[in-house]
Amino acid sequence: MDERGQTLSEQVHLALRESIVRGELPPGRRLLVLEIANALEISQAPVREALERLKQEGLLDSKSNKGSVVADIRKEEIEEIYALRELIEWHAVRQCLPMLRQSDLDELDAICERMRNAAESDDHFRFIDLDMDFHRFFFAKAGNRTILQLWDQITVKIKRFLAITNKLYFPDLLSIAEGHSPLIEALRAGDEAEIERRFIRHINEVWWRMDKSKDLQRTRR
Repeated sequence: MDERGQTLSEQVHLALRESIVRGELPPGRRLLVLEIANALEISQAPVREALERLKQEGLLDSKSNKGSVVADIRKEEIEEIYALRELIEWHAVRQCLPMLRQSDLDELDAICERMRNAAESDDHFRFIDLDMDFHRFFFAKAGNRTILQLWDQITVKIKRFLAITNKLYFPDLLSIAEGHSPLIEALRAGDEAEIERRFIRHINEVWWRMDKSKDLQRTRR
């Protein structure tokens, strides 16, 4: 184990997962146990364990005659994840509302400020991590461990998706960071109907932008 208590298998798993999320290991890339083990100068066993975990997370596929390959980002799967996200995230936010204190809103403000800083330095992947921290806050605050675990599982795929769409469908990272401020304003005001409207609109904004982009492309033809 390292100083953080991580096993060798966990270290390999996290490193490979980060490379997949960042796009450094693109869809279709073949991952060979022996090649990875030799590159890291470790035995093959922890690499096999790491690859199995990545398969369970849906980041790797098993292909006949190819072994483990990085999974494609399927639009249908992302749509399903976002439909699930809308259900569980609004549930978590609603559960939080009676418990929210000024210190909680201050914490969300602080995350937004760190997002702005990451946007200004164009630290794309730090920005995505902070974006997910903002939304995870509600799952942790709600106290439902099962839903929190479910969120943590789908976060990996959401981050991989955002690594692509943030650059394609938004003018800049700062505009995404500022898009979280209306959520905090609604939470301060305490109008549940308005909070729900803003959160659901925020969650689905990327789909609206993708559809709008398609409409513009059709118009230009």
